[in-house]
Amino acid sequence: MDAEFIEERFGAELKNILGTLHSRPELSLEERETTALIRRTLSSLGVRLIDLGMETGCVGVLSGGKPGPTIGLRADIDALPQQEKTDRPDRSAVPGVMHACGHDVHTTGLLGAAMALCAVREQLAGNVVFLFQPAEETLSGARLMLDRGLMEKAPMDMLFGLHNSPQLPAGTVGVREGHLMAAKDRYLIRVTGRGGHSSAPHKNIDPVVAAAAMVSAVHTVVSRNVGPLHAAVVNVGYLSAGSPEDMVVDEAVLGGTVRTHEEKVRRRVFDRLAEIAEGTARAYGCGAALTRESIVPAVNNPREMAAVARRAAVRTVGEGNIAAPALNMASEDFALFAERVPAFFYFLGSGTPGGRSPSWHSPYFCAHEKTHLYGAALMANSVLCAMDKGP
Repeated sequence: MDAEFIEERFGAELKNILGTLHSRPELSLEERETTALIRRTLSSLGVRLIDLGMETGCVGVLSGGKPGPTIGLRADIDALPQQEKTDRPDRSAVPGVMHACGHDVHTTGLLGAAMALCAVREQLAGNVVFLFQPAEETLSGARLMLDRGLMEKAPMDMLFGLHNSPQLPAGTVGVREGHLMAAKDRYLIRVTGRGGHSSAPHKNIDPVVAAAAMVSAVHTVVSRNVGPLHAAVVNVGYLSAGSPEDMVVDEAVLGGTVRTHEEKVRRRVFDRLAEIAEGTARAYGCGAALTRESIVPAVNNPREMAAVARRAAVRTVGEGNIAAPALNMASEDFALFAERVPAFFYFLGSGTPGGRSPSWHSPYFCAHEKTHLYGAALMANSVLCAMDKGP
């Protein structure tokens, strides 16, 4: 299957779906209208819906005409809290909410794949799970679906997902084996001192001064502790402390995120954060405690899945339009699914060739008008290639 086939057979309906989704964006775990549209579309195709007891998100199962593996396809469905500034005719009609990351494109593409696969269901050697995930932007939707029994109610042998990429022109597909997107962790450092009146600094132990020194020190972790051929990002996102101007407080709190690809780098970063917190606090007479929360692991495409994915990508856009995307330091909760089932994650070109292609989360973000057609073909071909010659 290719984008031209998808457009010829289902183009008008998919264009209407995309326009509706883009003009009516919904935030994470508020995707009620989006979910209703997905359910109506899948039901009209004869796809069996699976109840996870969730208000938003949707899972459907298509049974093929022959025995074989069950292949999952995933799309995310939520939007972002920002005001759209494009001039497209179907721009957001919801103030302060926008599909600025292209999840409307992903959803439309997966519905297009469902239409295409349902048209040949008797020829399918296996089953297909269509997984429409809420709340990717908050990195909470995948875990919620897993907690509600996704893998038990809709077990899969393989899973494919994608994200559009404005850095790649429409009509290209990014296929990368191994590390692709970063793990995300959250950290918090609580600095404790002894408060008092600002007129007598010698009688106090000021945690704000220690916390300020930590901010500078934390920003040396990557440059001085992570090898230049490896990747990590350590962010100080906030520093919270203060009181009326004549007081020294007892406590200051700072925190942020850590993104890494390799587990050894992840461990090294947190070892250094703990050493910096404790050592700096001690130097200023304070105490410090570091806590860590793992949000999502890294997206890592296994070799055997990459072989299947590459065949599907070549079938979709041709050998000359396969790109090798660079490592990306953003995070994706698709990685949580990949801990439970062999999985592969593509980057799908959504940039306008020769034109301006604003990045994700920009108020001017606008995927190329045919991105969803390429996405539909790529997802459908992933199923066909996996059923034909799975890992």
